[in-house]
Amino acid sequence: MCDLNQARILVTRPAHQSKNLCAMIAAKKGIPVSFPTLEISPILLDIKDIERSLNLADGLIFTSANAATLYCSQLDGAKIAQLQTKCCMAIGKATAHALTTMGVSVDLMPEQGYNSEALLELLANQKKMPKHLIIVRGENGRETLAESLTARGMFVAYQNVYRRVIPTIDCNEVVQLIMQKQLNIITATSGDAIQNLVTMLPLAQRNMLKQLPLVVISERIKDIAKSLGFQWISIATQPSDDAILKAVTTIIHGK
Repeated sequence: MCDLNQARILVTRPAHQSKNLCAMIAAKKGIPVSFPTLEISPILLDIKDIERSLNLADGLIFTSANAATLYCSQLDGAKIAQLQTKCCMAIGKATAHALTTMGVSVDLMPEQGYNSEALLELLANQKKMPKHLIIVRGENGRETLAESLTARGMFVAYQNVYRRVIPTIDCNEVVQLIMQKQLNIITATSGDAIQNLVTMLPLAQRNMLKQLPLVVISERIKDIAKSLGFQWISIATQPSDDAILKAVTTIIHGK
């Protein structure tokens, strides 16, 4: 893979999830600019609610690595063992990795797509489907999964394990880079991240920001960015750091 020629790449992931991509950018002679536009605020669950839902459910869908980690971290050994008796599903590889790290085996995961639609397609091809499902997610997440599964006759409940909030951070470095035209590419891995980025910056810098190349990880996020006024949007082939870095490199070198 070609070097990044000292290009400054804005990384908008939450602080605890940005280190690997920043390190990869630096290793390819780029300059990572970590600017978290999302903060993950855990929700403390009621242990009785966990017990009740686990007793009723025969399947759980984890929508993100944060959801997997924050849910499983609140379970004791007995409940992890009980979770292992359920059909555990992950939206994508990062979510599956988070589950296995917490000691939970993954029964179903889309081989490509890594979104709600891909999981729904995978479920449609299963001979035996869970009837009582828990969707473990962030508060106010997408409704696509629940609506589609309910339409198929399943009983669906939510377990919200975190909130997405806008971090309180100093924006001056990014503002100065934009004004001096020293920021080259933006990366965003969620709709909230790109919406918050626009909100966090002064109006003059917002307009300049929207002229910069933006790398996202799905058509849905591209549509959100387009509605906000971003004009040059590329979609990484997968929601992985490798794929994001490849998309960034393609923008810089044109191949």
